Amino acid sequence: MSPGSVEGPDSVEPEPPTAPDQTVDGPLDGPVDAPADPTEERPADARPATRRTWPQRLLIAGNLLVAVGLLLAAGRLDAFEEAVGSIVRIDVPAGVLADLEVAVDDPEGGEGSDATESSGSSGGDRPSPPRNILLIGTDSAVGLPDDDPAGQRDRTPGVALADAIMLLRLDPHLGTAALVSLPRDLYVMIHREGVPVREEKLASALLVGGMELGAPTLVETVTRNFGVPIHDFVVVDFLGFEEVVDEIGGVSVWFPHPARDVGSGLYVSEAGCAVLDGRAGLAFVRSRKLELFVDGRWQRVGVWNDLERNQRQQDFLALALEEVVDGGARSLIVHDDLIEAAARSVVLDDRLTMRTLLGLGRAFSGFDPDDLGRHVLPVYDDVVGSSSVLRLRPEARRVFDVFRGITLRPEDVPVRVVDARGPVDESVPAHAQLVLKGFPVETASSDAVGVTEVRAHREDFAAAVLVGQMVTPTPRFAFTDEPEAAGRPVELVLGRDFASFLLVPRAHHEVDALARRAVSSMGDEVGAPSVDSTASAPSLLPVRSTPGLPAEVPSKVDGRRPDGSACP
Repeated sequence: MSPGSVEGPDSVEPEPPTAPDQTVDGPLDGPVDAPADPTEERPADARPATRRTWPQRLLIAGNLLVAVGLLLAAGRLDAFEEAVGSIVRIDVPAGVLADLEVAVDDPEGGEGSDATESSGSSGGDRPSPPRNILLIGTDSAVGLPDDDPAGQRDRTPGVALADAIMLLRLDPHLGTAALVSLPRDLYVMIHREGVPVREEKLASALLVGGMELGAPTLVETVTRNFGVPIHDFVVVDFLGFEEVVDEIGGVSVWFPHPARDVGSGLYVSEAGCAVLDGRAGLAFVRSRKLELFVDGRWQRVGVWNDLERNQRQQDFLALALEEVVDGGARSLIVHDDLIEAAARSVVLDDRLTMRTLLGLGRAFSGFDPDDLGRHVLPVYDDVVGSSSVLRLRPEARRVFDVFRGITLRPEDVPVRVVDARGPVDESVPAHAQLVLKGFPVETASSDAVGVTEVRAHREDFAAAVLVGQMVTPTPRFAFTDEPEAAGRPVELVLGRDFASFLLVPRAHHEVDALARRAVSSMGDEVGAPSVDSTASAPSLLPVRSTPGLPAEVPSKVDGRRPDGSACP
């Protein structure tokens, strides 16, 4: 034992480490692992051998996994970019698609938004404008096999009617979405290249436009007849629809009884949850004469018209979105096969770029399909010559207002006007002008302030914007999320800078953008209110002369179980 050592059970005599470059000479069967003489003096330049600790090894392994993950992600994103680059696009004549509504310069000195392409997510503090997209499903059967029930259609490329027409409004900044179906039998004036051509069913706009201008003609017709700006469009035919549904593994739909539609080819032999593949899903959304097997015989569902079919299309779309979300497609990296299938199946306008698609995908990555605002157009039956057509009721204005960015009317917005201007000389109180415009008004007064301000709970965002449109100069906005503020009237505080109420409201998008900045300053996104017309939808269906339905036969099949949930 060397001097200075301490004896005990925990004392260990250290062994000098072997030099890392030590070699052994001699026969191969010699003792190559004999320990070195502890008294032998090591060379001065010899360094002790070091072994990596477990934390170091874990760190190295983790770095390797991250590197491999990044390489895989890069490969998938490259594949995504290549797929999107292969999408067929339609050159749209100038003036057909609307420009995104962006704000002018902020009156308080902030920078406004330029009329440039928006990616769907705001850059910096710049609000992202809403976007209306026209979804067009054509009845082209090009590419379908002969035994497909939907394949008994015209197979001439470029010759098709609009089988399904939906208007989708996406608001990336507010994280909201709204959807309405436009019945294909609506009787409207078809517009092509700025010229009214003839009155026809809306579905025929594709034929009137021809192979090159079919979709642009439909876009122009929708805009001019309904006063709704369209910023982009997406076209998909029967084959594309089936491929996308197959790629997501089918869509689960609940049927309360066995179901069929002889015309579309739908046949479900058992009640309960059924997974519809692309072919069966297309038969479901195309069904015009859905029947259920009840009490030993086939009995019709509903009254067999286009609006029932429109509702089924929306139901199926919502269920399909749930399937996609449940399958992990919130991440573009997870489901690149789905993106590639969609890229092969759709036709886009020439302005809907990959940057825009990625931005919209990021903005709605956490969107719950149950929050999709679904609307139904009120229509009535009419006859033109020998054709049965549909016409809009006056109440349709309220539905289209949602897609114009107008969710409220003055009579829907109670306002508390607080006069904080100080002494004023006026024969008619300022708030009387708001009363004449239809706002329910209550009044109050307070100490003078310099700047006019609109105050509201953030759930009343749209109401605050409507009030702000009426005031000059444009007021400042302040929002709160305090629970006690919910349900209160919008508060308009008239400051010393208040000039008057406008005869013609200021442009909605300008005021809307300023209010969004106020919401963004809170740190959270606003949940914009929407007009939920789903509950009243059945009363809006045109009722044709049909015999009464037995009580046990459901009036509709929306694909959900009796408790309202989707199939697992």
